Amino acid sequence: MGRICAGILGPLAMVGAIVHGLIHGGNVDEILLRSWVCLVVFSIVGAILGVIAESAIRESIQQRLKEELSNRTQASQVGGMT
Repeated sequence: MGRICAGILGPLAMVGAIVHGLIHGGNVDEILLRSWVCLVVFSIVGAILGVIAESAIRESIQQRLKEELSNRTQASQVGGMT
């Protein structure tokens, strides 16, 4: 998931920087440098956010599975006693 977020945020930031530079009439070299920096920075940020999101989702799923298994175990124990 980290690679997906990095692959989305990085190019999106790059395009945003290019459009911003073109709208404001910046120098081509300056626009390209700024857009490259935005690409690198936002790709790193996207990768970090993706890893955090993936771990949070994985932890949530594991917790739900544990609860489900414990509920089924308790239900089978109660059902077996009667």
